[in-house]
Amino acid sequence: MFRSRNKSVIISYISLRRLIGILGMLLPFICVFGGLLISGIPIRSSISSYYHTNMRDVFVGILIGVSLFLMTYKGYERIDNIVTAMSGLAALGVVIFPSRYSLVSTEPLGVFQISPVISDKIHAVCSVIFFILLAINSIFLFTLTKNKNIPKTRNKKIRNCIYISCGIIILLSLLILLIRSLIGVGVENDKTLLVFETIMLLAFGTSWLVKGKTLFKDKPEKF
Repeated sequence: MFRSRNKSVIISYISLRRLIGILGMLLPFICVFGGLLISGIPIRSSISSYYHTNMRDVFVGILIGVSLFLMTYKGYERIDNIVTAMSGLAALGVVIFPSRYSLVSTEPLGVFQISPVISDKIHAVCSVIFFILLAINSIFLFTLTKNKNIPKTRNKKIRNCIYISCGIIILLSLLILLIRSLIGVGVENDKTLLVFETIMLLAFGTSWLVKGKTLFKDKPEKF
């Protein structure tokens, strides 16, 4: 045999979970500092608006990576696969239907080159669905165990608390943004959306890092 298979090149689900968490947490900071330091772009009002800057390729690339991973993720139960696949499709929708550049912009957007108003609305719906599904995944699915008959370890209980906390943070952030939109906040250069998007992505990333056994992992049993 002239070739041997190197097992180290096979990326485990654990490593992918960590990667997805890291990418989610880094996305807002890469976009903000990449735009600011490379092109001198002032901090924008949302992460999605960086689609229209020099950081477009980074924004699209990270979200596509997150989307593909979520759509191919396999959890403990079938419901895991359904929720993560749907959240992956929602993330893909965020990319395919970008937010509009400005309120007066009329230039067609996205893969399908549709009206910026329509694209913006679909983008918003996909974003909300994406975060809601991430919260559901964190609160109800990450807290599951392979064997329900085995008592939860101390670290498993800690991980569950983190999962639930991250999911609640995401849902509360969405609620605050909903109230903000209903009130009709129209302050120029308002960064509220950017701040809460960052908070939600940090919560999302934290839950996936913990799921990837980066923190509070169970110690192997001794025989």
